[in-house]
Amino acid sequence: MQKSIIEFLGTFLLAFVVTIAVGGGIASNLAPFAAFAALAAAIYFGGHISGGAFNPAVSTSMWMRKLLTPQALGSYWFAQIIAGVVAGLAAKSMPTLHFPKEAFSPDMRSAVMVEFIFTFFLCFTVLRVATAKATKGNSYYGVAIALVVLAGALSVGTVSSAVFNPAVGSALLTTGYIDVTTFFVYVAAQLAAAVIAGGLFRFTNPEDCNECTSSTPAEF
Repeated sequence: MQKSIIEFLGTFLLAFVVTIAVGGGIASNLAPFAAFAALAAAIYFGGHISGGAFNPAVSTSMWMRKLLTPQALGSYWFAQIIAGVVAGLAAKSMPTLHFPKEAFSPDMRSAVMVEFIFTFFLCFTVLRVATAKATKGNSYYGVAIALVVLAGALSVGTVSSAVFNPAVGSALLTTGYIDVTTFFVYVAAQLAAAVIAGGLFRFTNPEDCNECTSSTPAEF
């Protein structure tokens, strides 16, 4: 329960910041840095408790890494998606924010490509800097992970809105910023990226994965 609460809080913070940005509460050129700050802060306040996923795709890659049981994965997904919906509802209730009347309509081929690429690197970076034996005990992992989101938001924000996270997608869906079709297409790309990132980590780091049979996230 404690880990799910932390996952809810961290995911809410990230999704709320992103949704405020979409509603015009943050200058567009500063929104990527706001998301970077929110994710880094969440990782540092919760990473040592829950593993600091705050993203169903990252949770999936942690399951692939054998850091989560299927039951724990389900609990994380539930907490994260609910946090996204609550963040979307909270932002939508703020009269100072103004969400577009029509949903964001990306070029789907380009959007799926960048959502897959950056979600893959986000998941792979989490596994490499926060769970590998070679980097155990480092203090930089939160910044390294958040930098992937910053790089993605700055480079492809106009292509896909730089979601990289089904929970953030659920917040944007709640506000009407993206439609149902876009949401599920994004989620498919993001989860596929997570599975491949987890599989690649296991292939390149067999010594880490063979000994990891615990249902508890590794120490960060």
